[in-house]
Amino acid sequence: MRIRSQSDFVCGLLFIALGIAVAAIATQYRLGTAARMGPGYFPMLLGALLAFLGLTLAVPALTVEGAKLPHMPLRPLLVVLLSIAAFGVTLQYLGFVLAVVVLVMVASVAAPELRLWEAAAIAVFMAVFSVVVFAKLLGLPLTLWPSL
Repeated sequence: MRIRSQSDFVCGLLFIALGIAVAAIATQYRLGTAARMGPGYFPMLLGALLAFLGLTLAVPALTVEGAKLPHMPLRPLLVVLLSIAAFGVTLQYLGFVLAVVVLVMVASVAAPELRLWEAAAIAVFMAVFSVVVFAKLLGLPLTLWPSL
């Protein structure tokens, strides 16, 4: 069997896997009925819809010509994941503002064409923007600076 549209097929498989995972997790909660929905009813429905959507993408990809799977550069993906992990680790020790700066500076390594001063400007902007949105507007109780 030949896959004619690799990108649609892989996308469909990802949707199917995500849908099955959501539905499997939803079974840990009471489902209820359509008239009296339990906490697991909507996640189960959502998981089934995601899996069905994945099937509607993956099955036609076997017969209809489409795009090949593009080359996935691993460096940006790994650097962005590392920056998120660095944010999580530094948040407790450095506070929210400096953790956002660390997040942006580490993530900027994923774009080699980005100059240091540009990354620093983006980091300062994102730190100020994040404090305004999360601490001021939403009122989240964040530790903004490291406690000495």
